[in-house]
Amino acid sequence: MIGVLSELLLLLVGGTLLTFAAGRVARWVALGTSLLFLFGVAYLLSAFSWPLLNPSTGVPQFAFSESAPWVSLPWLTINYSVGVDGISLPFVLLTAILQIVTVVYTFEETKRPSAWFGLVLLTCLGCYGVFISLDILQFFLFWEAVLIPMFFMIGYWGGLRRRYAALKFFIYTHVASVVMLISLFGVAFYSHATSFDFASLYASAPALAGTTQVFLFLGLFFGFGVKFPIVPFHTWLPDAHVEAPTGGSVLLAGLLLKLGGYGLIRWGLEVLPNGLEHVAPLLYAVAFASIIWGAFLSLSQRDLKRMVAYSSINHMGIVLLAIAVYSQLGVIAAVLLMFAHGIVSALLFMVAGSVHHTFGSRDIVTVNGITPTTPVLATMTMVGALASLGLPALISFPAEFLAFLATWDRLGYWVLVPLLVLVVTAGFYIWMMQRLLFGPPRSVPADAHDLPSYEAIAMGMLVALTVLYGILPGLLTNLIVHAPIYGLP
Repeated sequence: MIGVLSELLLLLVGGTLLTFAAGRVARWVALGTSLLFLFGVAYLLSAFSWPLLNPSTGVPQFAFSESAPWVSLPWLTINYSVGVDGISLPFVLLTAILQIVTVVYTFEETKRPSAWFGLVLLTCLGCYGVFISLDILQFFLFWEAVLIPMFFMIGYWGGLRRRYAALKFFIYTHVASVVMLISLFGVAFYSHATSFDFASLYASAPALAGTTQVFLFLGLFFGFGVKFPIVPFHTWLPDAHVEAPTGGSVLLAGLLLKLGGYGLIRWGLEVLPNGLEHVAPLLYAVAFASIIWGAFLSLSQRDLKRMVAYSSINHMGIVLLAIAVYSQLGVIAAVLLMFAHGIVSALLFMVAGSVHHTFGSRDIVTVNGITPTTPVLATMTMVGALASLGLPALISFPAEFLAFLATWDRLGYWVLVPLLVLVVTAGFYIWMMQRLLFGPPRSVPADAHDLPSYEAIAMGMLVALTVLYGILPGLLTNLIVHAPIYGLP
């Protein structure tokens, strides 16, 4: 009898196939599948029990776990293995949220809607598979499956330079994926693990020599870091975001970037902790570079969408810093900040898409004073911008506060680097709001109108979550704090 995680996986597989074949009613099939998936994830949250350390093996246990032999060889076993804990469950929830808001926001898509909604569901299916997989090969297959629908979403529904952006995205991330897979295989073979399962690697990897752990961790860091993305491998991100359709940007920033952070925690920090500690100074340097570079590049942008894209590099730099400090508080902060960024970046990319098709441009310098014409859109813009710059009572504040606190505990006054960069972050968001929302109207068409209902509903859901988790972050931290990461200071 299959478990609930496999049932949800089959739901997404069936819903995706039906959506591709549904023709004119594809949007309704996608919406129904997304609702059922969201209800299923709500059940996971309600029935979730804290995983415990197995006293006999010392290996973390996972909730709703399932395992069955897939490929059995005399010297190795490959399993179908799934499970969730306090780290992966928030990302499963994020997947369900962004899937339904993307479907709702793009509900009136007219360009091959069955293909569009099918690719949206296929992208979320791949992300869900990554977050629940506990076997190396299974993890990699889902990881690679995410690239294919995103490649077509950018390449077919994107802007003028869509083919260049799609190809650049695919090459960068695929090369990194190969390095990641080789490193994961290296962990399994050099540690003499009996299977590719997480439990086997977790138990056997501590026996690896320190030098071996360092080299394998660096391989994982490169493979996962390109997906973050980290400086200097970030150049694919702005091109992909600017050329991608709005729904593609939502999934790219909200979900695909989180695969890198999640993978680094699950397969890097947990499996190769000694390797992480040895290369921590390198991770600090890359994190600081990403934080500073992303903020100053955002400050120089006129295109609203490109500005939000570069700000993602800044935020993912803070995530990397929280992971690199190697503490339980840092892991909690990293997971919470990735969840927060998924919600806020999705909202801001929806804002950029709505500004573009309402006013014909995303140029912050030329489009000004939109509030009297589109008050609902202006409200959504302000909430997203204030949340992204870390305003208290909104979702990013508790996440960034915990990240800076974890950095202070480990690095002391080096925490001033990201804190001072926050001034730059506040600067470009305040400048954007001052120009775009306020002042005399400029480049506002006479027939401009506020958000259509489906766009307003999608953005409204994200705004509600931004406020809810900003006021009650314990709804997430109570999950994350019980994740089975043992031995962390």
